[in-house]
Amino acid sequence: MDHLASLFRLPHGMRLLTLTVLPTMLCVEAATCTKSSRCPLCQTPSERVHSYYTRTIADSPCVGRRVVLTLHVRKFRCANDRCVQHVFAERFPRFVRPQARKTLRIDEQMRALGLALGGRGSQRLAPLLGISVSSRTVLRSVMREELAATAPGVKVLGVDDFAFRRSSRYGTLLMDLEQRRVIDLLPDRSQDTLVQWLQRHPEVRLISRDRGGDYAAAASTGAPQAEQVADRFHLLLNAGEALERYLTRQHSSLREAARALTSVDAPRRTTKRAPGDVRRRQERRAVRLARYERVVALAHEGLSAHQIAEEVGVARATIHRYLGAANFPERIPPRRPRQIDPYIPYLQDRWNAGEHNALTLWREIRAQGYPVGVAPVRRLVTAWRTPPPAPGVPGVPLPAKEEAASYSVRQTRWLLTHAETDLSEHEGVYLTTLKQVCPQITEAQQLFNTFHALVTERASAHLDRWLEQCERSGIAEFVRFAHGLRRDAAAVRAALRYPWSQGPVEGQVNRLKLLKRQMYGRAGFALLRQRMLAQPTLPP
Repeated sequence: MDHLASLFRLPHGMRLLTLTVLPTMLCVEAATCTKSSRCPLCQTPSERVHSYYTRTIADSPCVGRRVVLTLHVRKFRCANDRCVQHVFAERFPRFVRPQARKTLRIDEQMRALGLALGGRGSQRLAPLLGISVSSRTVLRSVMREELAATAPGVKVLGVDDFAFRRSSRYGTLLMDLEQRRVIDLLPDRSQDTLVQWLQRHPEVRLISRDRGGDYAAAASTGAPQAEQVADRFHLLLNAGEALERYLTRQHSSLREAARALTSVDAPRRTTKRAPGDVRRRQERRAVRLARYERVVALAHEGLSAHQIAEEVGVARATIHRYLGAANFPERIPPRRPRQIDPYIPYLQDRWNAGEHNALTLWREIRAQGYPVGVAPVRRLVTAWRTPPPAPGVPGVPLPAKEEAASYSVRQTRWLLTHAETDLSEHEGVYLTTLKQVCPQITEAQQLFNTFHALVTERASAHLDRWLEQCERSGIAEFVRFAHGLRRDAAAVRAALRYPWSQGPVEGQVNRLKLLKRQMYGRAGFALLRQRMLAQPTLPP
């Protein structure tokens, strides 16, 4: 039995009595072989056996079978007459807790499952591992994990907020950037809560944060000895927002530049695609065109469709489609059919007959079986009503309106903040026209690009000169941005001097969001904090 006892990893002082193998279960009986045991209260050893009883305990699965352990336990009389514990049962602290129905190792396995998958996920996966457990038992095991106290050597602290419920309730995530691990979660993002935490940890020397005012004030109050570091990503984000607000104020110039392009054969568009998508689409079209030309050339040489398919490496159906087309067949982007499509001819006839009321048109097609609400009809009629029909001339069909190329404020910001090599020819013409219409946009672009280079290269020596350029530019959005940087100048200079940033903290916030979604947003703060901070530790 000794080799079987080693298989089940019974603790020292315990021997295996019997082993029964069933189709889905292993029944194990074990007992202790020591002569004495210590009282759990006074730690006095005793050899006076009082009585015996048995405990039925679930253990880790073995060779695909559940393990049920029947443990023969002795009760002893305490040898210390002054001890209030007159009779005690022997303990197995490294194997099973008092009054527990599962061994420590299966409890560790459940805790590891709970930390990784939560309650419901563990309940679904556990039977495949040979463990029968409920979701509530898993969560109790997770919550029993004692979290280690915050390491006393936290010197570089990352602070960021996360949403329990967006625009309603937020919490705070604290991370040791040197150790790259989350050290605490706070139940809110108020200044007082963070101040209290920082006052309990005077060892903090650097605090990385975003540019929010609450965390800055809390760091100044709770940790005056710590140097604050602004996040470089948020600095660039704020600069881009300043540029976008300026472009919003110049929206008339954007429209004027777009109208000027219509006279130089500008492409008609409804949406803006990234240059990378355009290039990839053009490259794929060039490959298809070369394949089409090769198929046509081989057909002129007299090869059959089967021979051409083997030579080019395409299906014969494609060969027949190529040869049956008069020209290169362009790909037509698929359009998802709409429920209103079968009724559009009728609606057009009624529109041309003079009925321009969307609600009336919707009632007419609803009587014909149209199953959707009035909103699609309103959108369709709104498009037909632009420009509105001339008064007093009902029933005149609207001329087709050619849509001019246009760029939104955000698209224009994207063009201004990227290299000219990434832009198409038409986009370059648009920017040139825009800068001619509003020359100040060139200065705004230069301010943003200079700040971007300053931050990415961490050229802190040039910060003051850039701030002066902003203030002399007269562009209100960049002037306000420069004033904000001056108010937070120490943290901004630290961001250009130290390597620390909010990147790792944002990654942990994403991990926290994943845990929230695994628990369907119903987990309380205590369980969320437990899963974020606890680390699964399986026994050897």
